Order: sequence, then structure tokens, then C-alpha cells
Amino acid sequence: MRYSIMLQLVSFLTLIFLGTAAFFAWMQNRPTPEQNRTTLLMR
Repeated sequence: MRYSIMLQLVSFLTLIFLGTAAFFAWMQNRPTPEQNRTTLLMR
């Protein structure tokens, strides 16, 4: 019984860490509004 609870807790925390890591990676790699303006002007 305890092993099951521990496994669920570890998997839940792993999913939260992966989700936050993906969110911050997306925030760092998304283009800023200034980059969007320059790409529109260059077309």
C-alpha cells in the first residue's frame, strides 16, 4: 500500500516538473513582439 502511494506521489511530482520545464522552455523560445515586427517589415 505504501509503495503505491509513494509511486503515485513521485509520478505526480515528475509530471509537474516536466510541465513547468516545458512551460519555461516555451516562454524562452517564443518570439518577442519586437522580433515579430522586424520579420513583418523584412517581408
